[in-house]
Formats: sequence, C-alpha cells, structure tokens
Amino acid sequence: MNMKLAIPVMAVVLILLIVLKATGLLTFRSGMRYGFAGNDGVHKFNGSYSKIVGTNNHTLSPSKDSDTLHCEITTKSGTLHVEITQKNNGSVLYDEDITGDETFDLKASGKVRIDLTTEGHSGSYLFQY
Repeated sequence: MNMKLAIPVMAVVLILLIVLKATGLLTFRSGMRYGFAGNDGVHKFNGSYSKIVGTNNHTLSPSKDSDTLHCEITTKSGTLHVEITQKNNGSVLYDEDITGDETFDLKASGKVRIDLTTEGHSGSYLFQY
C-alpha cells in the first residue's frame, strides 16, 4: 500500500472508531476476562464470567421513553467497583464497591457511562434501560 492511500484509510478508520465510541456501540476494556459471555448493546450491557481483572466501560442510551436504569450485580467472589456517570453533565449517579449481590434502579436522563473496575471478580452484571 502506498503512502498516498494509507493516510486516508487510517483517517477513515480513526473517524469510524470515534463515531462508534461516541454512539456507545464500542466498548473499551483493559484487563483479562475468563469464561466471559456477554452483550455490549445500545440499551443493555451485561456479562457473566468466571473471573475478570481490570477495567471495562460502556455507554448506554435510553430506550424510548425510559428514564430508569436497572442494575444487577451478582458476586461469587471478589469486589467489583461500579461507577455510573450521566454523560450530559458529568454527574455521578452511583459510585460503590460491590462485594455481594446488588439489585437497584437509578433515575437517569439520556446517556450514561458505566465504568467497572476490579482486581478479580467472579459473577455477573446487568445494566439495562
């Protein structure tokens, strides 16, 4: 591939990645996941795993006429730090270390960013508008 073609192709790929991340269709994670099965959707973010280590974040958009974010975390072992931030104003809706099973609903308006951090957690999570 010559340089005249390589630069525009890289620019298109970069723009595509930015658009996918901004719309919430692209999830960034760093760390390791063992026995993981999950879904990173527009209205739903869930995973079940034997162990995760590191960070994982995702942006959710509300489904039509929804202002409630439903959250479920199941813990077999370890601690999962969950931070949920309102995208439009940066306000933190939830910021807790979870060591057991938790189910709760949050009032939210518009897109939210969910950040999960752990040094080793076994279980599952579900966040859904």
